[in-house]
Amino acid sequence: MSDLKEEKSEDKKDIEMEEREKMLNAENKAQEIESSEDKQEEKKTPKDIKEGMEVKPKKIPIGGIQMPGFFTRSKSKERCKDDTDATTEGVELIEKCADANPENNAQTKIKLPNPFRKSKAEDDGDKPAEPKEKKKLLDTIRLPLVSVFPRKKKDDSLESQTAQAGLASMETLDDKSTDGKTNDDNNMKTVSLDDKTDLEKQQQSESTSFFGKMKSHKAVIGALLLFVLVIIIIIIFSIPRSGNKNSPPVRDGKFVVTLTGCGKVEGLIEDSSVAFRGIPYARPPIEDLRFKYAQPLNNLDYCWNGTFLAHNATDLCLQILSNGTVMGAEDCLTLDVVTPYVRYDNPLPVIVLIGAESLMGGSPGKMRPSARYARSRDVVFVRPNFRLGALGFLALKALSESDYPKTSGNYGLSDILAALKWVQLNIEHFGGDKKAVTIFGHRAGATLVTALSTIPDAKKYFARAWASSGGAIYPKKPVAESEMENQSFMEAVQCEDVECLRSLDAEKLVSAVEDTWRKPQPDLPTVDEVPEKRHEWLVLDGRILKEHPDEVWSREEELPVKLIVGTTAQAGSTEKLLLKHTEWTEPLVKEHINQSFLSKNNLSDDALKMYPATYRGLSTMISDIRIACPLFSICSRVHKIPFYIVTQTRWQHDIADIDSDVDAILGRYEPKTPEQRRYFSAMQGLFYDYVWKGKIEQEMIGQKVLVVGQDVLLNSTYSHCAFWMVKNIVPTYAALD
Repeated sequence: MSDLKEEKSEDKKDIEMEEREKMLNAENKAQEIESSEDKQEEKKTPKDIKEGMEVKPKKIPIGGIQMPGFFTRSKSKERCKDDTDATTEGVELIEKCADANPENNAQTKIKLPNPFRKSKAEDDGDKPAEPKEKKKLLDTIRLPLVSVFPRKKKDDSLESQTAQAGLASMETLDDKSTDGKTNDDNNMKTVSLDDKTDLEKQQQSESTSFFGKMKSHKAVIGALLLFVLVIIIIIIFSIPRSGNKNSPPVRDGKFVVTLTGCGKVEGLIEDSSVAFRGIPYARPPIEDLRFKYAQPLNNLDYCWNGTFLAHNATDLCLQILSNGTVMGAEDCLTLDVVTPYVRYDNPLPVIVLIGAESLMGGSPGKMRPSARYARSRDVVFVRPNFRLGALGFLALKALSESDYPKTSGNYGLSDILAALKWVQLNIEHFGGDKKAVTIFGHRAGATLVTALSTIPDAKKYFARAWASSGGAIYPKKPVAESEMENQSFMEAVQCEDVECLRSLDAEKLVSAVEDTWRKPQPDLPTVDEVPEKRHEWLVLDGRILKEHPDEVWSREEELPVKLIVGTTAQAGSTEKLLLKHTEWTEPLVKEHINQSFLSKNNLSDDALKMYPATYRGLSTMISDIRIACPLFSICSRVHKIPFYIVTQTRWQHDIADIDSDVDAILGRYEPKTPEQRRYFSAMQGLFYDYVWKGKIEQEMIGQKVLVVGQDVLLNSTYSHCAFWMVKNIVPTYAALD
């Protein structure tokens, strides 16, 4: 520091001595030139300067010398004698004057717009001492600033240094003596180069705006912002996100393990999804639990040790098929889960499949989960087994007396509710959303789904329901009346008390059902058919079903949960009816109608006017009487229930059979024509939009029917339902289940 101060002091002395000599020489020359100039030329000078470039006074920078007459314009120097061009730029004017007065080149050689441009004096080398003097002044200005601002590129540094030197040597104040004589040495004034206060003022004057300061420090600010951004990214990735657990690892390329309330379960990878089959959801309904409502797995004694291998499907519940075959097992309360992801983040909607041809058997029918569609549609499928026939719906006084509260029947409904409770407790471990559960029923399963949608606490189990081709007749008899009608069953199995019923072979109990209790194949009403005497499996048990659904629909403006009801145009077509004749001709169709209940009531002619005398026309008539129009009548009474009807036909018989909608929804429909492909897309869009959004986009107030053909169209009514309703055929002769 001491060496630096000594060097600065020597530089200041040199600068003062040299500037003092220049001042004396300049003043002497100025006096000689001033005496030779006339007064008229002195008046033109301000005008010439104005027409050129105005040189504004600037603040003396640190290190500059402020002396009377130093680099100030006198009247004799503002214009050269030989230059008479009034339009000459101010910078060029200074250069010309410098050429005309070589002795003053030290003061006038700097060009304001471009401080790097050399003057003629420098090019000619007339004053070898000038670069040294300029360098000393430049170094004096630069030294205090080097330690403050970082050095940039070499070219930028040289340019900024030269510009500072030009300003330091050019900007002065006009300080002339009043008597026109040269000031003496005592009038010379210097500005201290070591004054820190002046340095701060200079820096403030060079960048007075906020953006100027930001620009001068943009490198430092940019680095700081980049550092902060990197720290934020590191923090975000280092903090674990709650609720976003990774999927469980895959073992041996095909096994996946997850949790349930009873312990771990292991599933298999199938078609890029994971299938868990045969998971118990309730205690086995055997021995003392036979003819009892489903009992949950609410104790560790009912659970398993280790990991439950849910690799294979378990037996279906005992049932009687339409051909009279008995199949299944009594210990059957298990369910299958098919999910595209086993994870906890982004849970998917859940679809619970309830399928049965009748309440005696044919379950699950078409309602089997598809691993491929679980992946493609991003949904979780659940298919529970539930009890059927006598084991699932028998109401007897002996059974009611042995239970509390004293009631019986609807055991199959209790199984479905137990499965839905299991879904609420465990489905999150399978990637499902318990708040977005849709219960999807087909045929007799749809009858159960529609009944469950009317119970008061339905929202505890599912959010919405979809019922396809179900029955429209629901129990109206109290449980006591049903128990009396079913007393004949005790006689058939030769039992007098509940202990006997629980000790009998399960298959014997299922097979002991009377033929009149079995669901007949859909057809036109027979002449001797009495609807009131048909056997009803569902009962008002007072525990699950406390009132008839019609009372709920007529009283409530909205159901406890959202419900959609629908069917197909030829849902009444059956294989038995199709095979009755090799080819259904017009005479055969008319003969079949005349042998039915319609002929007895003089309705045959009217029916033939409304429906063509073909197998397709006959199937449509049967469907309207038994399924479609009864369901439409329910939806007509409850304006909040949308009703759809599938009209797109398939197969060689060109009918919309009872499985057309379900096959399309679950991906088992095989479209072969452009019309069928459009229907396939329309039906899937209708269903899965409802599953994901809880509503149908095409639903409109005042329009009840969604006709699903190639597209989804809206209609206020369907077919000839009004005619059958007026004649009291609908819903009287509707299918039971």
